[in-house]
Amino acid sequence: MGQIKSSAHQSIFSSNHIWKIRKFVQPIYQIVTFISLITSLLLPVLPQQAGSPADSPKIDYVAYQPGEFLKYDLNYNGISGGVSTFQIKNETKAIAGKPHFQVSITGKSFPVVDAFYKVRDYYESYIDVETLLPTVYIRDVTEGKYVKKEYYIFDQKDRQIIANKQTYKVQTDMHDIVSAFYYLRCIDFSNKPIGYTLNLNAFFDEEVFPLGVQYRGKTIINSSVGKINCMIFKPKLIEGRVFQDQEDMTIYVSDDKNQVPVRIESKVYLGRVRAELVKYSGLKFPFTAKIPG
Repeated sequence: MGQIKSSAHQSIFSSNHIWKIRKFVQPIYQIVTFISLITSLLLPVLPQQAGSPADSPKIDYVAYQPGEFLKYDLNYNGISGGVSTFQIKNETKAIAGKPHFQVSITGKSFPVVDAFYKVRDYYESYIDVETLLPTVYIRDVTEGKYVKKEYYIFDQKDRQIIANKQTYKVQTDMHDIVSAFYYLRCIDFSNKPIGYTLNLNAFFDEEVFPLGVQYRGKTIINSSVGKINCMIFKPKLIEGRVFQDQEDMTIYVSDDKNQVPVRIESKVYLGRVRAELVKYSGLKFPFTAKIPG
């Protein structure tokens, strides 16, 4: 089991910082909605491609377990604006006689930010322990004046999704954005060449999106939880609205069997946003990516 580690990272908002918060708080919380994956607005989306969509690639192992907890600090140009948590409940839940992981992701803005752009995001997915595909997905988000609630039921066998009382037929197995994040962690990248791209299909906002993330090699980063051996990934993003380029986001993932995202950072207009791992517990495997000392 990994032990909880913490950071003394604090929010400091002087008077000359407030104008920055007012002007740029929305980009910060586009990071909230990405990481609350990896979650919504910064969903790593590729344009719909021609040809028949494929099922999810086969997993190599299960990288997580009940009781895992991850906490991230969210900041813009070094100013903390909120926090996001990823948690797997201690017990599995039976749905249609099959055990499921109960996974929740939250995103929350700090009180000083709430005055300008309040964020309270909650995502939940019930993931089949055997297939790692979702059966139930719940979304309840408040982002400024935007409020949305969703409830999806995934029928993977008959390839259909009941979303907000409407039924949608799909051609492949299908993820929600929470299950997609956890599924990607179960692909062994240790033997993959640089440039290898992994694709999944996710159902979000009542549409099917192909997700793509590319492996870019390895590095060592100094993080809030220590010096970590990491793998580097680049998701494909929506260019223009927030990002200047499709590859403006970089994800650093622990180079061990846990494959935990340690840092997610991206260039946006007039700055940089970052999600940084600050606490972890309940890891399934030893955190061997962490360099002693």
